[in-house]
Amino acid sequence: MRIYAVADIHGKPGHMETIYKVLDQYQPELMVVPGDMTHFLNWSTVLSQLDSLPVPVLVIRGNTDLKRIEPRIKKAANITLLTQTPLQIKDFSFVGMSGTLPLPFVNRVGLNEKKKLADLPCPMAPDTVLVVHTPPKGACDRVGKKIHAGSRNLAGFIEAAAPSLVLCGHIHEDAGMETLHESTVVNCAIAGPGSGAIIDLEKNEPPKVNLLQSDTPPN
Repeated sequence: MRIYAVADIHGKPGHMETIYKVLDQYQPELMVVPGDMTHFLNWSTVLSQLDSLPVPVLVIRGNTDLKRIEPRIKKAANITLLTQTPLQIKDFSFVGMSGTLPLPFVNRVGLNEKKKLADLPCPMAPDTVLVVHTPPKGACDRVGKKIHAGSRNLAGFIEAAAPSLVLCGHIHEDAGMETLHESTVVNCAIAGPGSGAIIDLEKNEPPKVNLLQSDTPPN
């Protein structure tokens, strides 16, 4: 199964134009947005755009996605808000946790991190995709190219739960892919030259990740 993972759209028209091009070029079966699809009060247009895309869209809320958008998502025909209850699609389970985990700077969405993590299945079933907004500490979480600003508790949870793939965003400047314990972590923030990631999933196989750049040649 081919998915397109892209975080931190922030309702920007330019980012949506990139998304349309990627969908047309790579023909994924599913799109996953690990938060910050909207930008605080500017949310109606981008949700309508996501709802009209030619593939199903799985989302969680990030720190710029207000809780008031959840009723709109529930009414959408093409958007699904991921929760701690696994969503089975083909041979894969998708589990999500909305909000921004505590970081060493101000966040607009405050969560009881330990409780939220405790609500997630652990250990996770094979071929599970965990979707969160904040990166785990030590993987795709560098600020200023050197300070690891991700969540320590999330990193510990990933070690215990062992999801096959972790999708995140939030820290735009460290978009990329790293391995944490036995899990593949992809920060798919759409920022600068980055355009998210095309990920091919096969049952019982490691994810095949193609990090997209604005000048990525056709596949």
